[in-house]
This record gives sequence, C-alpha cells and structure tokens, in this order.
Amino acid sequence: MSKRQKQTAFLKSLVLHGNMGNRVQLQERIDKAERDELCAWRALWLVSLLAFFSICGICYAAVLIPEFFQSSSHVAVKFFYGLGLASLVCAIAFLFFWLWCRGALNRLHEECRHLITAMLERGERASHSPLFPPAFEKTEEEFVQHEHGAPAAVTPAHGTYSQLFSFRKAS
Repeated sequence: MSKRQKQTAFLKSLVLHGNMGNRVQLQERIDKAERDELCAWRALWLVSLLAFFSICGICYAAVLIPEFFQSSSHVAVKFFYGLGLASLVCAIAFLFFWLWCRGALNRLHEECRHLITAMLERGERASHSPLFPPAFEKTEEEFVQHEHGAPAAVTPAHGTYSQLFSFRKAS
C-alpha cells in the first residue's frame, strides 16, 4: 500500500467517525476519484507500452526491410508509425487526465481535512477519550517544577484543533 493510499484510508476512517450527514456522499466521491485516477494511470501505462511496441517494430523493420531508408511505404512500417503516433497522442491525453484526477483527489483530501477539523472544533469528540484522559488535559500553569528545578514534561495548550494542526511561520 502506497503512502497516498494509506493517507486516503486514514481520512476515510476519520470521516466515518463523524456525525456528518454528507459523509457517505464524501466517501463515494473519494472512491470514484480513486477509481478514475487508477483507471487513467493504467490507460497511460497501456498506451506507453503500445508506444514502446511500435518503436521496437520500427527498429525491427529498419533492420530487416532492405528498402526501409529509400521508401517507407511498406505495410508494417506504416502500421508501426500509425500505432506509435496514436499511442503518443493518447499518452499525452491520458497523462493530462491522470493529473486532473490527481488534483480532484487532492481537493477531496483537503475537503476531508476541513470537515474533520470543523467536526473536532465543534466538540463532537468525546470529552474523555481513551487517548487523552482527563489527568493529561492540564494547562501550562498547572505544571510545577520538580525539586531539582527541572521543569516537568510540559505539553503546550492549544485552544482549537486548527491551532494544533497549523504550521508556524519560520523567520
């Protein structure tokens, strides 16, 4: 499983835990975008393989047909030229379609992130989740120093989840 597929599976599982009305529709859109991207990628590989096959055929014809350089009117040469040209045109079209599908899937990932962040900010998560017990939810002021003057394990307090997942500006 690739890193991108793991990320998509993680986002889909997070969306499942929310109480959103449109989560089923969002998951169907993600599934469709994944299928379209995979289909475009496979088509791109297929026409690339056909282009390679036509190049091999032209090279084969150049070696074995004696009048290849004087006249390229042999049926096999015309066939491989046509196959090569058609596969190159299709490869370019499928490449752009794959990039478009990849962009659509990226937009859906971003939409999932926004919905999950909004869900968490609204307080739809449980107040005492097993990952963060109530004793762990202290602010920085409540932490005291040990008897040797070394600070205890300090975790920063964040007001919202968007602050937690946002990047700070590097200067």
